[in-house]
Amino acid sequence: MFQMNDLRKQESILQKLWLDRSIANGDGDELVKDGLLYRGKIYFENRYWHRDSGNEVAQWNEAATKLLILTKDLNDTEAWDICEETGRRNCVAFDYGKAIPFYKNLRMWSYGLQTLKDGKAADFEKASDMNISGPHYEQAPIARINCKKQCGSSSISDKALNENISRYADLLQRQIALYDADILLCCGCKSGKNVLLNFVRNTYLTDLECVEGTGNWIYYSPSTRKIAINSYHPSSRISYQDNYNGMMSAYEYFINNVKKELI
Repeated sequence: MFQMNDLRKQESILQKLWLDRSIANGDGDELVKDGLLYRGKIYFENRYWHRDSGNEVAQWNEAATKLLILTKDLNDTEAWDICEETGRRNCVAFDYGKAIPFYKNLRMWSYGLQTLKDGKAADFEKASDMNISGPHYEQAPIARINCKKQCGSSSISDKALNENISRYADLLQRQIALYDADILLCCGCKSGKNVLLNFVRNTYLTDLECVEGTGNWIYYSPSTRKIAINSYHPSSRISYQDNYNGMMSAYEYFINNVKKELI
């Protein structure tokens, strides 16, 4: 169980170590901060949505399903604190339905994974209603980590991502372990490969095995009872419905047919 100051202190320590190494490596002197998403006041200021820290640590401690989302890097020219993330478009009169695909998918996926009831996830029609899954993404216990902390562009090659991750592997492993999440959503599957899932498997959950019958979606660690999900990137050009249904069908199969036997 975390105390508020303890978790934030550990995050700050890691960020400082990461920045110092980034400067020493010549990778940049500005990093994208990330971690446990803030759950305080949301407000619009200077053309952007912002968020204050709130009760997110207590909420995380009490969560039935702690979700950690692993993504590649930030597609932006300027670093900003991912912990302030809401997924809203930067306009005062925002509309949940006008979010970019990246956030629409993260909203739906987190909603489906965290509201599963009696072995059944919400159907696509409900999850795709941004007025339902949008507020969920702003309120639920969620942590998000960019595995590459320097700003990027619309895409990054697996080679470049692997090279960057290898330079900070010990710090990334520490950050992932810090949250002790139940589900690690590894958003990096491309052409049958997933650099983010491979990192988790090689450095953190070393006994992860693909669960038969889940179509290569679900990986389970018997020693920790955690799962990792082999997910596409949230901006991948796959239909919302196919992506959501594929992930949720696999998760339901695991919960209903496999989990009881494994635990």
